Amino acid sequence: MGLGEGETLDFVWIGPLGLWVGQYEVSNAQYRRYDSGHESPSYYGHSFNAPDQPVVQVSWEDANNYCAWLNRFHAGQLPIGYHFRLPREREWEAYASCGGRHPYPWGSAWPPPPSFNYRGEEGVGFLYRLFQRHGCLAGHRDAFIGTAPVARSGVNAWGLYGVGGNAWEWCEDWFDERRITRVLRGGGWNNDQPGHLAVSHRADAYPIRGNAMIGFRVVVAPAED
Repeated sequence: MGLGEGETLDFVWIGPLGLWVGQYEVSNAQYRRYDSGHESPSYYGHSFNAPDQPVVQVSWEDANNYCAWLNRFHAGQLPIGYHFRLPREREWEAYASCGGRHPYPWGSAWPPPPSFNYRGEEGVGFLYRLFQRHGCLAGHRDAFIGTAPVARSGVNAWGLYGVGGNAWEWCEDWFDERRITRVLRGGGWNNDQPGHLAVSHRADAYPIRGNAMIGFRVVVAPAED
């Protein structure tokens, strides 16, 4: 689907869910078609701002507004009766686990393959550890200390990239009945704990806040759902 100036959003049809899911996390270049001034921040000298890296430092409200912009200016490219929105949490878990078949986005075996972007030994250098004060996934090297290009962030069996690692992804849902925070799923480049890498892991954040670990992807779903 074209956004202009050579930028496209690519989708994968997920039959069991009856919707199209963004094949990649939304990139900086794709987001800048909506907000030309957006800058994804550097993190201890590592740039997150390249056109093909996932957009980060976006709030849930930013991500939701991006979907509204798509519906306003690009809905004509969709089948009749469909619209853009953020994924619902149950949808995210279904497509990340390939219909519940896998406990991890890459499958059932541990550890994660090097194509998935988590906190690995590529960031073990003295200065990096001086600032981070954390461990890493032993033996894991994915070549990226920060975010990876969206097309190099690990692909699951349903053809979706980055559903594990790279950037946490906003979902449409509230985290709980208090309706204070919104759901985040998928883990990010800064995670190394096995429990955080599981498809079932849930996290949350205030919808007006963003940081260097949070991005999003878009789905195309029936407008009446």
